[in-house]
Amino acid sequence: MSLPFLKPKKVAGLIIAKRQPDGSKQEMHEDGDGDHALIACAEDLIRAIHAKDAQSVADAFRAAFEVLESEPHDEAPHSYDEMNAQAAKEQE
Repeated sequence: MSLPFLKPKKVAGLIIAKRQPDGSKQEMHEDGDGDHALIACAEDLIRAIHAKDAQSVADAFRAAFEVLESEPHDEAPHSYDEMNAQAAKEQE
């Protein structure tokens, strides 16, 4: 006879999910979502990783980079001379 507090407790649970056939895209974002392009890239990346397809992973990374690069941003200096000039301005 085992002690009652050592018995595993029974827990009821319910998992609900929508599943699409493999290879199809499921829309998970709403209109007006500013990151819809980046979310699409992330979905492509997840799908490529699950498929273990290196070329598709690289394509998803490239697409995400292009999406992020197209957004407005401050460009960081690319050479040491530009970095030194920027640092000199900041110290003034």
